[in-house]
Amino acid sequence: MTLPLETVRLLTKQLDEAGIRYASGGSGLLYSLGLIDQVHDWDLTTDAPLDDVTAALQGWSWTQSSSGDHPFASSYRIQVTDQQLPIDMIGQFAIHSENGICRLPTVPSFEWQGILMGSPEVWAVSYALMNRIAKSDKLFAYLKQHQADRNALHLLLAEPLPAYLSAKLLALL
Repeated sequence: MTLPLETVRLLTKQLDEAGIRYASGGSGLLYSLGLIDQVHDWDLTTDAPLDDVTAALQGWSWTQSSSGDHPFASSYRIQVTDQQLPIDMIGQFAIHSENGICRLPTVPSFEWQGILMGSPEVWAVSYALMNRIAKSDKLFAYLKQHQADRNALHLLLAEPLPAYLSAKLLALL
């Protein structure tokens, strides 16, 4: 499969130039790690305020919507128009857990094909909280084979996670 990267590269370059810290997660991250064979969309997270992000999107066609139905609790979501793959920008990524709202920080982990990719640790937790267990399990298995980022683990352990997720993260320390 030839993955169309031109649009997301142009967008992320513009974000970089505006000083907006971002990281690509979701299926893009899974694909970059060799864990899936197809990217369905681009999920870019940022901790930047909405006004800063919208200012950085000059020249792009985009719409803003709610962060999604429960369990999502992010501050905002922006869909950038692209003819090849949808691009969602998720501001201040957060998901409800049984213990409260878990804030999932934007933690760039590595660069792949000119795009900053997000933390496998953050996305393993986020997929578990979304009840997308197969994707979460793939990332936790990846993290068991590769050294997990201790800083990302500590950031996540400070959140109100369910006990089973805290245990999985502690096992990676």
